[in-house]
Amino acid sequence: MKWVPKISLLTAMTAALAGALIASATGAHAATTRYEVESGPAVCGGAIASNHPGYSGSGFCDTTNAVGSAVQFTVSTPTAGTATLAIRYANGTTTNRPADISVNGTTVRSGLSFEGTGAWDVWATMSLPVQLNAGTATVRLAATTAGGLGNIDYVEVATGAGDGSPTDPNIRFIGRWDTRNSTAYVPGWAGAYLKTGFTGTTVKLKQRNTIDLYYSIDGGPDVYLQGGQGTVNLTPTPLAAGNHSLRVSYRVVAGSYHGDAVFQGLVLDLGARTLPAEPSRGMVEFVGDSITVGTTTSKNALTAYGWLVGEQLGLDHMQVAQGGACLVSTADGCVGLDQRFVKVSAADGAADYDFTRYQAGVVVINLGTNDVGHGVSTTQFQSSYVGLLHTIRGKYPNAAILALKTFRGRYVPQTQAAVQTVNDAGDRNVFFINTDGWVPQDGLSDAVHPNDLGHRAIAAKLAPIVAAHLVPALQPIGNTHREIGATP
Repeated sequence: MKWVPKISLLTAMTAALAGALIASATGAHAATTRYEVESGPAVCGGAIASNHPGYSGSGFCDTTNAVGSAVQFTVSTPTAGTATLAIRYANGTTTNRPADISVNGTTVRSGLSFEGTGAWDVWATMSLPVQLNAGTATVRLAATTAGGLGNIDYVEVATGAGDGSPTDPNIRFIGRWDTRNSTAYVPGWAGAYLKTGFTGTTVKLKQRNTIDLYYSIDGGPDVYLQGGQGTVNLTPTPLAAGNHSLRVSYRVVAGSYHGDAVFQGLVLDLGARTLPAEPSRGMVEFVGDSITVGTTTSKNALTAYGWLVGEQLGLDHMQVAQGGACLVSTADGCVGLDQRFVKVSAADGAADYDFTRYQAGVVVINLGTNDVGHGVSTTQFQSSYVGLLHTIRGKYPNAAILALKTFRGRYVPQTQAAVQTVNDAGDRNVFFINTDGWVPQDGLSDAVHPNDLGHRAIAAKLAPIVAAHLVPALQPIGNTHREIGATP
């Protein structure tokens, strides 16, 4: 039996997010079939076990610790073409357990990395594109080191991948998206975005109606595109032929701005296709009001402290925030995150969000600035804060929750008391964060909202704190990161 102590909350959240996104990629344009390792004709080069929770089906394959130990699946596809293999695994060690991947006896990927997931009950998904013929095929994973494979849960085969449609499993939708319409995905809240890879020299975005958006190609600076409608060309100057990456984030639809943020797919060169987006390294979520949205900054959500912290740490990030929002839902109509946090967006009547799509490793709350103006009493505020903490804990059982002191110093004793209440009840993974001195004198654009400088200053203070609550800790280094302090 393989076992190591819990190592990485960050990797745990990575695992949950990566698994959820790939497993849910089904629809009119892409079909996904799951093959459980414990079900024939799959072959496990070891033992079918069930001693580590979180697996799918009735068990997983615990392979022998040896070079060449293997797991084999028989898969089928109706037509020949490119498919995406999604391999769900757990690796509770700090050591990579690479594998050679073969299809019908031909190696298609040598030494594919299966890094540590933090614990044996933490599951991740590794994906790669492969060419499959129509009919059945044998997919085999063979260990290349003496440690053997990680524990293998299943393989999913997604056909129709690469067409750029909203259901294309190569596109990762980060944050909260309403995906009930398979032909039109709608981002909810601020800071939601999509990422994918693609081949060829051009990429176009299919939009329903007019919208402003930001996009980045190959990791370059975000380009602001105004009034995009219909088929929007993101590459007026064609790229060099080859593999590329794309990130798109729509302008926040709120207040006086009424753009139509609806993703209807990508248009690529003839013969080109999408490629799997880079896997998640974990998720940090920010809950707040217009300050968290990034109101008055140069690029709104993209220059807000939450986006900056996520980028500095190399994490997925999401701003569950609305301009003018309160903690408490009030009779005069203030949007209260105590009730709206669980929704796919802040809109009235919004659907409940499916929290199996991702798990946050850290949640940062910055609420209380607006409640004063809506007559919220200190008693009511404290009670609702405790309720929100319980709600977040119910959705993210393993997340560290950071309750910020509002930058204007409102409801501070009540915020501290709410944190203490849940601590006293046994939840020790909730923390009050003192933000005194975080915003410099020249860091405000008005009496309330930080400007770009202010948000950068906040991010500089907050990023190390977020990193410290991810184990192993992360050291921010520009737009990359490295892991430090890992427990052997």
